[in-house]
Amino acid sequence: MRHAINRRIEWFYKNLLSALGHCFREEPEASVHFVPALVCVGIVWLAGVAVSSLIFDPHVTTAAALDSLSVNPDKWMPR
Repeated sequence: MRHAINRRIEWFYKNLLSALGHCFREEPEASVHFVPALVCVGIVWLAGVAVSSLIFDPHVTTAAALDSLSVNPDKWMPR
């Protein structure tokens, strides 16, 4: 199932890039508006990926929980 989703996402991006290529070829001055919009979408996408990886990554919470339960003598008996 995950493979099918990845293929759909790949297909979507290929079509998006193809459509943008056609737009740039027909209206070169349209890039003045498209490029800043694409940069903003890219920044929002990167922020979404970063937040979702922090929220949905099970290893992040597991590592924090194990660190808080650590049997490190320095945590329990300050020197």
